Amino acid sequence: MRPEWRTCSEGTRQSPIDLRDGIAVDLAPVQFDYRRTGFRIRDTGNTLQVEVGEGMGIRVRGVRYALERFTLHRPSQDRVGGMAHDMAIYLQHRADDGRMAILSLLLSAGGESNPALQTLWNNLPLDRGREYTPDAVLDLPALLPAEPGHYLYTGSLPMPPCTEDVLWVVMKQPVAISADQLDVFARLYPRNGRPIQPANGRPLLESR
Repeated sequence: MRPEWRTCSEGTRQSPIDLRDGIAVDLAPVQFDYRRTGFRIRDTGNTLQVEVGEGMGIRVRGVRYALERFTLHRPSQDRVGGMAHDMAIYLQHRADDGRMAILSLLLSAGGESNPALQTLWNNLPLDRGREYTPDAVLDLPALLPAEPGHYLYTGSLPMPPCTEDVLWVVMKQPVAISADQLDVFARLYPRNGRPIQPANGRPLLESR
């Protein structure tokens, strides 16, 4: 492992964690400022990374975080009571002071086709390591669950350099996708989730 990545093995607030035994409180809903947007989709070799237009973000606990990009993972890296979901989308945000926040959307297969996810599938890059900027619009709000309940904890980037002090916001209600949509991602990419990391006594808040 590179020396600059030592936090991945030595850090004490790493992600993902098993979301269990949370402190149930009245969490204020996340304020979303997402809209339809153009996008660029890139094959990183083991997942898809999507960059969207500027000006979007979330507000959590009085702080606004601007949306930078998102990635897809199978299965979800997050566990809820030890159970993984079929996929997850991690939307990476950054505040003006440099603090980061990751919004995790859990995806559960077996429902109707998700139109926003299908927009991504319709515009997949045609080779590994390539990117594509289509003449298409991504309906980002269509990826969000209807219910506002969520978990909050302090963690890290789930990939090197594993920077800590990242605010994690994990939405409790899974977003439905079709089995066919899950199969598309499974055909292209192996399982790409990081193993569960020790919680080390960190507080976990959850909406009640």
